[in-house]
This record gives sequence, structure tokens and C-alpha cells, in this order.
Amino acid sequence: MVNRQPKLISVAWAWATGWVLASMGQLILYMYSTNPNDISPAVYVLGFAGWVIGAAGTIRYVRHRFEADVYVIALSVVGWGVGALVAVVLGLFWLQTWNVAFFGPIVGAAIGGAIGGAFTLPMRSLLSPATIVRDSVRGAFSWGLAFLVFQILAFYAGYILMLITAVQLAPIVGWVWAEVPGWLLPAGVFGLLAALLASRSLQITEREEV
Repeated sequence: MVNRQPKLISVAWAWATGWVLASMGQLILYMYSTNPNDISPAVYVLGFAGWVIGAAGTIRYVRHRFEADVYVIALSVVGWGVGALVAVVLGLFWLQTWNVAFFGPIVGAAIGGAIGGAFTLPMRSLLSPATIVRDSVRGAFSWGLAFLVFQILAFYAGYILMLITAVQLAPIVGWVWAEVPGWLLPAGVFGLLAALLASRSLQITEREEV
């Protein structure tokens, strides 16, 4: 247990970094886009970079902890790749088209997390279909629900913190940059917590193996 925990914590830190980068991309869209349909490539770059970092941390843990073979790893890469596309591309599309726009990236991230979690199987090799289905459903539920709940919490916490800190920072860095810490700090904190909660699916599997 002592040797496993730091590796599991590294998954949480990877997603904390990923959420900060994705949130930074959305801030760039908010601060610098004069046309709501004109999305800077930097927004996509930061969004995908965030998901790549989070997914890489998760896949690395599964490969190291379970000695997963190439088929398990390839399945996980495909899952997180599709999840990233849904979260970034559809999330930004919904941000521009939904009436309650801020829910677009939140729902996109939840669906992306569910897809990635469903394809991240905590096992050495592909076993019986029943085991694959069980772990896939567990992963989809754990990652999808955690991302949904903590994305919502990160948004409202960021909004409140931004209102509190922006007035204090505006005379120093200007109104535009004064909003940045208030949004990015909750993104990192709740990204960390979301991954910790979602990783419970891997811990459950570890206890069942003993």
C-alpha cells in the first residue's frame, strides 16, 4: 500500500494540471475572443494538452500497477483520445450554442471522463467479457460522475473566488488578468479531488485482487 499510493496520487496531480490548462484555454476564449464563433487555436491546444496530461498520468499508473499489456494500454489510449475530443470539441461547441452556455464544457468533460474511464481497464490483460464489462461500467460511472460533480463545483467556486479576488488584484495587474487566479485555482483543486474520487474504481479492483 505504501508503494502504490504515491503513484495513485500522481494520477490526481496529472488531472489537476490538466484542468488548469483546459480552464486557461476557456479563459483565453472569454478574454480575447471578440467573435463568439471565433475560437483561437490556443484554446484547443490548451484543452487537448490538459487532457493528454491527465490521460497520460492515468494510463501510466495502470501500466505500472497492473503490468497491463499492449492491448489494455491501446484500449485506454483510444478511450481517452475519444474522451478528449468530446470534452474539448463538443464542449466548446456547446459553449457557443447552449442557452446556459457554461454547462457545455462541464457536460463535455463529464462525457469525456466517462468514455475514458470506460476504456481504462485495471487489469494485466483482457480477461473474460464479464470482467471487462464490469470494470468498464465501474470506470465510466466513477470518472463520469466525478468529473460532472467537480466541474460544477469548480465553476461556481471559481466564479465566487474571482469576484472576491479580482477587485484586490485589478489595480496591480489590470481587470483582465485579475480574474485569472480566481478561475484557475479552483480548477486545479477540484481536478485533483475529481481524480482522487474517480481513482476509487482502481482501488476497489486492487482490493478484489487480494
